[in-house]
Amino acid sequence: MDYKVMTVDVVLQGIFLGVIVAVLVVAYNKLVVGKFVKALIKAEAVHPAFAKTFEQLNLRKTFVMSFALRSRGMLRKIVSELPDGDNKNNKKGSYYIPEDKLYRAGRLYGGKDVDFLMVLAAILVLFIFFAIVLMFMPFIMEQISSFVGTAAGSA
Repeated sequence: MDYKVMTVDVVLQGIFLGVIVAVLVVAYNKLVVGKFVKALIKAEAVHPAFAKTFEQLNLRKTFVMSFALRSRGMLRKIVSELPDGDNKNNKKGSYYIPEDKLYRAGRLYGGKDVDFLMVLAAILVLFIFFAIVLMFMPFIMEQISSFVGTAAGSA
């Protein structure tokens, strides 16, 4: 059987992919979900009586936002939706953030604004960094092995 040998290069590539995925998740939370949460906070939708629809927030309800607002999603732990008939002025599809969850909403989705160019720049910088590390990995490993060999020989 042919087993793939786990090398430092493979481990570093895995770390690189993990970091890129983390950057994309942060970008999703800030660019997509954060925009919605910030709009709710700005509109002071902190009680069912003040719940707002996407139209009232001047936002489009995209597939991505519908997915984020699914019943068991992370966003649902912060954002509440009015049930049908809960408020005669609002229909289902009106959202608010209960006052006791405002701090958490600000911590998770607030903070500095992130734009698409910042995300691309971060990914590019990470790519360049990991490419340089991978290019110099043989030299680094040689230096480490000579240091370990020298230290082991003198002991």
